[in-house]
Amino acid sequence: MNTALALSREHSVTERASLAFRAMGSPVEVTLWGDQLIIDQLIQLVPVRMEILEQSWSRFRADSELSRNNAHAGKGELLISDDFRELVTSMLDAAKLTNELFNPTMARVIDALGYSVDFDKISADHSAATSLPTVVSPTGIHLRGNHLALDAGLALDPGAIGKGLAGDILCREFRAAGAIGVLANIGGDVVTSGTPDLTGADSIASWNIGVINERDRNEIIATVNTDADSLAVATSTTARRVWGNGTHHVIDPRSGTVSATDLVQATVVAEHGWISEAYATAAMVLGFNEAQTFLNKMEISYYLVRESGEVAFA
Repeated sequence: MNTALALSREHSVTERASLAFRAMGSPVEVTLWGDQLIIDQLIQLVPVRMEILEQSWSRFRADSELSRNNAHAGKGELLISDDFRELVTSMLDAAKLTNELFNPTMARVIDALGYSVDFDKISADHSAATSLPTVVSPTGIHLRGNHLALDAGLALDPGAIGKGLAGDILCREFRAAGAIGVLANIGGDVVTSGTPDLTGADSIASWNIGVINERDRNEIIATVNTDADSLAVATSTTARRVWGNGTHHVIDPRSGTVSATDLVQATVVAEHGWISEAYATAAMVLGFNEAQTFLNKMEISYYLVRESGEVAFA
């Protein structure tokens, strides 16, 4: 899911390149640190890489790899790309990590609720169907190398896992291509890798990411600070992406309909974007108290905001 994050750095850096654009229905900002000649060339490739991922993963493009596989459900295997295989693998792993509180087979449910087009095209009075499809188990997803088969009636929806994984891939690939540090902010969900500081071996560089209150975006709840090589911070919230009579995009796979807990925001800190997204979704489905128990057991760092305004963190 998306989260709004504010970024600050402890040291000024001159050798960096940034680019802002839109992709996956969200504002995207990517910053690279490193040799100026290298990063000036690499930064121009970022929108190209994002377009390749979106063409593979988008639920809103009829010719995307995701849409083609959903349309082929029940008809046998299709050969899939390495990007799509990584997405499917991450979705299946996310389902296991969260005891299926994140379920990648919710496409038909979310479509029936009215989220069948990019959110920018959904009007405030967009209505949901009165009867929703039955939730399908992820056991109907059969991945064999680069071959994928979906059981009849099953349709995949990566949700925000797609954005989190896209951030992971950008960080991994652009570090490998020569950037010393990478920050990918996709719809407010942030993934970082390397260092944002190039002032010398004796300097201390760290990432500082401010977690914004989704109900009052002028308020910063906390600042996540780390000098770790990789970091991801993602938020799931019901304060945004709402349409019709309070319908939102957080679906409880146990009930097969819109989640109705006392949480309005779950921000999760983890090593990878797709993991942060999975646990943030799980927390929203569980609610304020149960989410704390679950995330504490999994040793995951979090910031939870209750409807009353109460904040819990660990």
